[in-house]
Amino acid sequence: MKKINLITTLIIGLVIFLGSCQKEETEPIMNIDLSVAAAITNPETGSVTVLTLADSAYPLLVNWTAATYSVSGGATLPLPTYSLQMAYADSNFDTYKELYNTQELVYETNVYKLNTILLQFGVPGDSTANIEFRVISGISNASYTNDTSAVIRATVTTFKSAEPPPVETPRLWVPGDYQGWNPAAAPNVWSPLNDGKYTGYVYYPEGGTYQFKFTSAPDWNHTNFGFGGEGLLNTDNGASNLSVPDFGGYILTCDTIALTWSYVVQNWGVIGSGILNGDWTEDVDLDYDMDNHVLTITIDVIEPPDASELRFKFRANDTWDINLGQGAAGTNELAPGGPDIPMPEGPGNYTFILDMSNPIPTYEFIKN
Repeated sequence: MKKINLITTLIIGLVIFLGSCQKEETEPIMNIDLSVAAAITNPETGSVTVLTLADSAYPLLVNWTAATYSVSGGATLPLPTYSLQMAYADSNFDTYKELYNTQELVYETNVYKLNTILLQFGVPGDSTANIEFRVISGISNASYTNDTSAVIRATVTTFKSAEPPPVETPRLWVPGDYQGWNPAAAPNVWSPLNDGKYTGYVYYPEGGTYQFKFTSAPDWNHTNFGFGGEGLLNTDNGASNLSVPDFGGYILTCDTIALTWSYVVQNWGVIGSGILNGDWTEDVDLDYDMDNHVLTITIDVIEPPDASELRFKFRANDTWDINLGQGAAGTNELAPGGPDIPMPEGPGNYTFILDMSNPIPTYEFIKN
């Protein structure tokens, strides 16, 4: 009987031991066969780009999708690193130039910088070359995870230039239904710091759809930014249009790196000591001149009730939260919260002009 009990005890112990072994956690396993390489989405294969000195500040983007990896057990991997490479077409990348090494999904440059890279790579100035791009993705310190995207072929024409690029604030164009979808005649948003963040003023007249897009050049042949979701941009040429809710003036903001955008309503008026009742409590709304792309109004300016010097400012949305006064001395530039602007010619009929079409707004006032 004791022998039977001993055998039973040994069997139960072995079962418990084996069960405990089966419950031990295993290390996550990566299945390389299920990994998906990054894919370049912009530019498209077969694209043709002509680089010119005049277009030096125009932004150029290369976008790609994220590489994905299959790991068991719900394990979290570090973000992949991407190497964007360029080579001559049909060279099998025997000799290549790494343009960017990053964990982001976009490479942003401009016409002048890309032209310089091509010249340094051996493409003569004022010539056309076929080049290829690819993205190699991988987890740092794990070379076995490296994967290569499909190759994108593009035709690029360079320009000769030993001179520095023109001093110009980088900009995007904002063509839309409100102006006939004509990029060349569209207003601009600007990037004063050349950091991919653009802002500018656009006025949408009453009627129409209030739809638009951002374009990187005054045409439809370069990078175009459309709807990518609420507050998001998409560089796919088939992306739908962006829109604002109603007519009026807007400050548009666009981030070409984060691929985001936003808008703020901004309708302007002129106010001062001699305008309306002259006590700075009420402004006169400015009208938008679609032909000249300026805000303007013609009104009578009276003698101030307190006999003070005639002065004025511009303000937005009938409040003092956003206002523009005199900018740099000796110029017609405006500055946020700047000093009052004097009207030394006294009372009379005046035309006031506010120009928001450039990086720094300017003004003009004419006594008629």
